[in-house]
Amino acid sequence: MAASSKKFQKKKSNEGKPKFNKGSKKQFKTKKDGAVKSEAVALQLEDDVPDFPRGGGSSLSKHERDEIRAEVDAEFEAEELTSKKNKRKKSQKKIQAMPDDLGSLFGDGITGKLPRYANKITLKNISPGMKLWGVVAEVNEKDLVISLPGGLRGLVRAGDALDPVVSNKVENNEGDFLKNIFYPGQLVSCIVLQLDDDKKESGKRKIWLSLRLSLLHKGFTLDAVQEGMVLTGYVISIEDHGYMLHFGLSSFTGFLRKDGHAESKDVEVRTGQFLQGVIKSIDKTRKVVNLSSDPDSVSKCVTKDLKGISIDLLIPGMLINASVRSTLENGIMLSFLTYFTGTVDMCHLQNKFPNKNWKDDYNQNKKVNARILFIDPSTRAVGLTLNPHLVHNKAPPSHVNIGDIFDQSKVVRVDRGFGLLLEIPSKPVSTPAYVNVSDVAEEEVRKLEKKFKEGTQVRVRILGFRHLEGLATGILKASAFEGPVFTHSDVKPGMVVKAKVIALDSFGAIVQFPGGVKALCPTRHMSEFEIAKPGKKFKVGAELVFRVLGCKSKRITVTYKKTLVKSKLGIISSYAEATEGLVTHGWITKIEKHGFFVRFYNGVQGFAPRSELGLGPGDDPNSMFHVGQVVKCRVTGSSPASRHINLSLQMRPVRISEDDMVKLGSIVSGVVEGLTSSAVVINVNSKAHLKCMIFNEHLADHHERAALLKSILKPGYKFDQLLVL
Repeated sequence: MAASSKKFQKKKSNEGKPKFNKGSKKQFKTKKDGAVKSEAVALQLEDDVPDFPRGGGSSLSKHERDEIRAEVDAEFEAEELTSKKNKRKKSQKKIQAMPDDLGSLFGDGITGKLPRYANKITLKNISPGMKLWGVVAEVNEKDLVISLPGGLRGLVRAGDALDPVVSNKVENNEGDFLKNIFYPGQLVSCIVLQLDDDKKESGKRKIWLSLRLSLLHKGFTLDAVQEGMVLTGYVISIEDHGYMLHFGLSSFTGFLRKDGHAESKDVEVRTGQFLQGVIKSIDKTRKVVNLSSDPDSVSKCVTKDLKGISIDLLIPGMLINASVRSTLENGIMLSFLTYFTGTVDMCHLQNKFPNKNWKDDYNQNKKVNARILFIDPSTRAVGLTLNPHLVHNKAPPSHVNIGDIFDQSKVVRVDRGFGLLLEIPSKPVSTPAYVNVSDVAEEEVRKLEKKFKEGTQVRVRILGFRHLEGLATGILKASAFEGPVFTHSDVKPGMVVKAKVIALDSFGAIVQFPGGVKALCPTRHMSEFEIAKPGKKFKVGAELVFRVLGCKSKRITVTYKKTLVKSKLGIISSYAEATEGLVTHGWITKIEKHGFFVRFYNGVQGFAPRSELGLGPGDDPNSMFHVGQVVKCRVTGSSPASRHINLSLQMRPVRISEDDMVKLGSIVSGVVEGLTSSAVVINVNSKAHLKCMIFNEHLADHHERAALLKSILKPGYKFDQLLVL
């Protein structure tokens, strides 16, 4: 150790380099500002999470490796002088810090020691450049939502779904081309572009992805592809006998014969669509590869062990032959393609219900088929999956819905300090579900193994679903089974709910229902009357009673207007519900001279003409009413097909006496309410509040003058003398 000590003294003078504490086994925290070369090594020198002994050459020189080893040895000697009692305390702290240890990624090793934990992708260690396998969870107009490993979710902008050379050929039908190319449940390979902090929710990050093959296939050449390899390409053109494919590269293209494509009768192949195929032959002269897309062949085609294959040529979703190298605390380590090693975490084992004896199924050197789940080029970490559905190139099915309650779920495994693995009795087959330790009970549970035993039954509610793993997440807390709202699907327009204010902004307040669902209370709905600033009651943490205004695309809006919250009248949440004679509450959204618009629930609105507002002949609606005001109104007529509702503020139809009736030949005054193509609509100034029509030919004696007069008439124009015909 003398030589090591001298090297350490020499190294100590370099103040700018990080120190490694082998004895303390504390998690190394990388610097946020300016990555240095040795930062990647910091994660590799952890005793708790050491590196793969193989997997490619290290980027460090021999001199740098010697210096790092010397530093570790010297600090380890210093730690040896501490007492055994302190070591025991530190080992206890290490157990408590285990979740952070699992967040580290490691790849090719320099220590020659086996890792203790399998690689897992988390929000802490995900970084730009990582290649991931995912499942399309949602297809929206402007983006895709991708379910990623570890329960993460990423977003793909429409512009990042295809390479420009392909997107230019895709017919963009009102920006909805994504729905013609992608579908929920589709397996896709993607690459991380960037991570943004979520402005709506502090502490969360948005993961932006790209599906562009030019990024995923970077480094591919015609010499690198071989017969029997599976490639994914875009359909760039549809020919008489097949499909021309583009792989995101200019060096070669592909052709897939129609007789080699098992096309579904219900699914039409479109330009821009992704197709997978097995290379049958390679024409190096024309730089074209010929493929077959038979699903059975594609799902069984194993990646061959190629000479000089690099980590850049590994693509998520590749099927490989692997052998078990060792079992880890939370998974197994496999070796594959001679030069590489990868890990499988417990969510991706062959058995979807692994019990406490799961390690017995993975003896050393056991041969298995696996698919690549993710690749991190910076650390050379590789994640693999043994999930039977994914190995067969299919996304795991979902047999549960968020919010479902299962009373007889069996505890399969108890993970001390982490949570419970359950077997959900779903139909037609059981579904695995994991309950985090924080969702087990209202109070903190320190010893799960004493409170829960394997084989016992518990009542669970489904919180979410990891589409890639086929794993549900659940909650056992008693509060999760109470309250009307648990998911967005539980929210109905008009329902009265209690919610907690969690954030205030210029546009309104963000509130949260007991089940965790969030909603927006716009500024205009934070009080009965329009206010510039939130009321005193709106403080973060305050629990208030709201009424749901609408729920569209998981965007929920609520109101705190007392009249609406306490209203006992029926509601209108669709045009079909607006039956004649129905009395309800609404709020004014726009005021005009000839009347105003009233908004109801779920975006439904109607119009109350001036004659139905109870105003006098000279009254101005703007001076009598204001936008945002809650009004009680009666439906006088509706047309669901044309989405029109006529309203009145008079609760009963006005009874007109014979003395108040306008008689033929009498002279009356009136105000223009509106114009049609053939007439002018007039509100007659009388006790009867009648409407009349002046047809175009009666506006003047001559046709030219009548047309000129109508061109200058607007709602609100007053006529002093009109003859009743």
